Amino acid sequence: MSERLNIIRKENAEFEKESPYNFCDRWCERCQHEKQIRCRLYLDDFECRATCIAYGRDENDAEITAKVMEKQLDEVEEAMEKLSEETDIDFEDLEPDRRNHNQFVEDNSLDATAKIYLDKAHAFLKDTFYENKPADPDIQYDFETVSWYHMFLQVKLQRALSGFHEPASDDDYAMHDAVAQFEIAKKSAGESIKALRNIKGHFPGHRVQITALIALLHNIDCRIDALLETI
Repeated sequence: MSERLNIIRKENAEFEKESPYNFCDRWCERCQHEKQIRCRLYLDDFECRATCIAYGRDENDAEITAKVMEKQLDEVEEAMEKLSEETDIDFEDLEPDRRNHNQFVEDNSLDATAKIYLDKAHAFLKDTFYENKPADPDIQYDFETVSWYHMFLQVKLQRALSGFHEPASDDDYAMHDAVAQFEIAKKSAGESIKALRNIKGHFPGHRVQITALIALLHNIDCRIDALLETI
């Protein structure tokens, strides 16, 4: 491991204590309670649902949720304005030109492989899970794992590749974010591999299909490691 990557990982571990939602897989139901109570994303979502219930509405009532989110966004804007005044940073000037980054992602073979995996995994889930839920709760848990991560993986890889390609700056924020997103992508691949291996024994008619999915995930995982080694 390079010294730079080691430093970034250590600093990310500290950043995660303040904003765990930047380092997670967004699966709040499976998140540790210790992280939930520190996570602004989870607490905001909880506030939306609790407010809906308090008004006797469905917990996802669109009207009340929109009002709560509007209030939360106002609070974020106020905090950003205060930080801008304290630091003399104009955050509107920090948004980079994304065209080159987006083109890099679109042309990257790792993103293409993730898209192939997404399509094949979706076809597999449609044949085996979406239309007929398995009775075994353990297998259902594994299917839910594959389902959750098969789209999430490509999203995280796209964000990671974009930050990885961004020119280095003094604070190196883009690379810190890229490393964090690569780590989440590796978790997505790893959890999916474990789930698919468990499913494989229960669906002998899909062994070839499952083996191909696992091979794609191993390929993605190894190539992420190769990119991280270049940092």
